[in-house]
Amino acid sequence: MKFKKLALCACSVVYALSFAACGTPDSSGKSTQLGKPQTATPLKYEELENDGFIKFRDKTDRFAAKFAAAAYDGYESEDNFAVSPVSVYMALSLAAECANGDTRNELLSALGVSYEELQTNFPVLYRSLQAERKYEGKITSMLNLTNSLWVNDGTTVNQPCIDRLSNVYYAYSYSADFKNANQDANDAIRSFVKEQTKGLIDKDFQLSDETLFTLINTLYLKTVWGTNGSDLPFTQEDYAFTAKDGTVTNKKLLRGNYESGKVKEADKYSTFYTSTSDGYKIKFILPKDGYTVDDVFTEQTIAEVNAITNYGGYDSENNISYETRCIFPEYKCGYDDDIIKVLKNNFGVKKFFIDPGLNPDGCDFSTLSESNECYCKIIRHVTDLTVDKTGVEGAAVTVIGMDAATAVGPDVTFIRSDFVLNKAFGFVLTDWYNTTLFSGVVNNI
Repeated sequence: MKFKKLALCACSVVYALSFAACGTPDSSGKSTQLGKPQTATPLKYEELENDGFIKFRDKTDRFAAKFAAAAYDGYESEDNFAVSPVSVYMALSLAAECANGDTRNELLSALGVSYEELQTNFPVLYRSLQAERKYEGKITSMLNLTNSLWVNDGTTVNQPCIDRLSNVYYAYSYSADFKNANQDANDAIRSFVKEQTKGLIDKDFQLSDETLFTLINTLYLKTVWGTNGSDLPFTQEDYAFTAKDGTVTNKKLLRGNYESGKVKEADKYSTFYTSTSDGYKIKFILPKDGYTVDDVFTEQTIAEVNAITNYGGYDSENNISYETRCIFPEYKCGYDDDIIKVLKNNFGVKKFFIDPGLNPDGCDFSTLSESNECYCKIIRHVTDLTVDKTGVEGAAVTVIGMDAATAVGPDVTFIRSDFVLNKAFGFVLTDWYNTTLFSGVVNNI
């Protein structure tokens, strides 16, 4: 179901690993649960501050910047754009666990980690991304990721791999009859994805009757601006917003809350952030005059912006406290495409997509199953993202300047300013641990 008047977003990644050799599974026409995720224990502060996890997070940040920029570079539509790097990262992690040999090595190289790093740190990352917060009994924010494996009926799987998917990757495992009851299998996956994304993604992924395995990650996020449910106000006056194609729209914009800090300036762009009541954060990327959003939504810029954790909210030498609010439009973004080309061309993933029936040096998925050879035929990434007057998707670790300002004494000078998003811009959505959940571009409103 959809939450009334809340900003929502969801995404899913679906892999279809297709038969590369003949085999007739013993079909029962029923779905069976093969494994379920272990219970996620509460996250400990020591886990987040572990040196190994900090290095792992840095690598996931690099993946996020590289993937978002590469996906946008190949984006042929003029519509608004948003991908979820963390969803893709988790789905690729499942694939790396199931793969073997050079196929696994290529996937790990794309992720930027060793197998040992992945197994050690994935559980911490996953648990850091599970959150639900309430105020007076009402949910004010919810972030939930779900991993799952779907196996064609009759396919023999290696139980140790299923166990690791359950215990390390918090994944469900199911069997479904893709071969003989294809529509039923697709309906089961459609229903699962719809349930996990609270109805935002309701699609028939049309996986073929040659499907052997499917790996799925879903992500759902909901958060609101005000703890008490209050909306952000609109500006009294209209602003002229210039779209990517040069079209100008006069429209009232949202007035964000004042945040500690001042706008960061780079050669080609300016950036500042706005955050929700529960600490989710949007970091905006506004092109400077003479530059377009295509010029600034790059791997380097995304990485630079996401690395900012201090916007200089207090000048202790001059006893000045800076606060800035973002003036920005309501917007919707999405994405629905196969990302195989992105992974091939930008991350060097090759063998995963090679049919071993045609080339013996192709995909090796033997960690999961040795009963059939298979290869990845499609990777579909789908997102749906909304930012409106009531809520926003994203998350971050946030230090509120009000506490610091209270401690500096009565003679402090406050300087407040506005950061106006009045033309096509980019953005990065992060959680309170600064993990990139979504990256995107608003080309028009």
